[in-house]
Amino acid sequence: MQVLENWHPQGITVYMDDKRFLNCVLTECKLVYGGGDVTWENTQFVNCQLTFDGAAQRTVAYLQNFGLMRPPEKVAPTVAANSGVN
Repeated sequence: MQVLENWHPQGITVYMDDKRFLNCVLTECKLVYGGGDVTWENTQFVNCQLTFDGAAQRTVAYLQNFGLMRPPEKVAPTVAANSGVN
């Protein structure tokens, strides 16, 4: 398992499988989970989007078919008035 420590990516695609996140802050990232092992400790996900791939996507579809999980709601993107300014 790959260990990522004190990592602070912003605006990238991150494949979560087979990774351990320690003391990380992921900001506005696309998180892709395929069903493998992943752990995080003292890690924050700020305005990230979670997507499923492979076995994880098939599991989500299975749960949705049985009514055990709702499909994600479509949300129109919004633009912040002070985008990029803290």
